[in-house]
Amino acid sequence: MFPLKADHSIRDRLYWNFFNMIPFLIGSIAIARDSLKWVAVYIGIALFFFLVIEFRFACTHCLYYIRSKGCVKCMMLSGVPKIFKARPGPHSSFEKAMTILGALPMFLFPVYWLVRDPLLLGAYGVSWVLFFLTARRYECVRCLNFECPMNRVPSDVKKEFENEDRLSGNFEFSGKGIRESCSYLCVSLRTKHEFKDFLYWNFVTLTILFSAGIAIGISSTGWLLAYIFIVFFHFDILEQRFFCTHCPYFVRGEKSLRCMMNWGWPRHFRPRPHPPGKFDLVITTMGFIVVLLFPLPWLLKMPFLLGAYCISILLFLLTIRRYECSRCIYFGCPFNRVPVDVRKEFEKRNEFEMGKRV
Repeated sequence: MFPLKADHSIRDRLYWNFFNMIPFLIGSIAIARDSLKWVAVYIGIALFFFLVIEFRFACTHCLYYIRSKGCVKCMMLSGVPKIFKARPGPHSSFEKAMTILGALPMFLFPVYWLVRDPLLLGAYGVSWVLFFLTARRYECVRCLNFECPMNRVPSDVKKEFENEDRLSGNFEFSGKGIRESCSYLCVSLRTKHEFKDFLYWNFVTLTILFSAGIAIGISSTGWLLAYIFIVFFHFDILEQRFFCTHCPYFVRGEKSLRCMMNWGWPRHFRPRPHPPGKFDLVITTMGFIVVLLFPLPWLLKMPFLLGAYCISILLFLLTIRRYECSRCIYFGCPFNRVPVDVRKEFEKRNEFEMGKRV
C-alpha cells in the first residue's frame, strides 16, 4: 500500500508525460507517412480532448484541480490555467459519457494509418496498455481524485483522509505523500510478491525482448534461437546464482521462486542470505550487458524497432526505480532506494518477530 500523494513533483510530470507521449508519437509517425496535414489534425483532436473535454467534464471534479490556485497541479496537465470552475462531488452520467465519447476520436483517429503497418499498430496498442496498467498499479492506489472511476484507494483510507481533512480545515499541499512516516513506510515495504506482479513485469519485459526478437528473427532463425538461449541462460542460471540467491524473496521462497520476475521457476541454487559480493555483481552485470547488446547489430538495420527497444528499456528502468526499488526488501541490491532509517526499523521488527517465535 502506497502513501496518498498530496502533490506531484517535476519528476512525476516528466515521467507521465513522457509515457503518455509514446502512443501519440507512434500514431503521428504512421500518419506522417501519408500527410503532415493529418498529423496537425490529430494533434488538434488530442489537444481539444485534454484541454477542453477532459478538463471540463473530468478534471473539474478532481481534488488536485479543486485545490490548485491559478494553474492546475497534477501529474499530466500541470501549469495549465484553470479555465473552468471547480465542481466538487461525483461526476454525472452526462459528464462520464462526454469524457468517453471525447476520448474515442483521440484513440481511434490514427488507426486508419496504423493498420497499414502491423508493427506500428502493435506498438500503439501495447503502449496504451502499458500506460493504463502502470497508472492503475502505481498511481490510482494513492490518488486523491476519489471521484475518478479508476481510483483504487481503499475505502477506509479515503474515510480517514476525509475525516482528517475536515478537522484540519483548509488542506495545503505539502509536496510529500500523506502518511509517509517511517513506521508507515516500513509497513508498506513489499515483503512478498503476488502473481499479478509477475504478470505485469513480465509483460513489460516481453515488450523489450519482442522488438529485439523480431529484428533478429527477420534475418536469421538460428541467431534468434541463440538469443533466446542467452536470455534464458542469463535469467535462469547466471542471475539466479550470482544475484537472486542473496535476495530475501529467494531466501523466503519455497521449492519454486515467488518473485515479480520469476514465478514458478525452480530454485537451482541454495540461498545465500548475505549481500552480494563484487564478483557476484560483476558476473550479473556482464550477463545483462550481453543480453542488452546482443540484438544491436540487427536492430541498427531497423530504426523503428531500435527506437522501440530503447524506449522500452528506459521505461522499464524508470518504472522499476520509481515504484519498486523504493519499497523492496532486497537491501543488498545496488539499486535499492529504501531510506536507511526505514531499513533499520524493518530489520528491528524482523529480529523482534524472530525472537518471539523462538
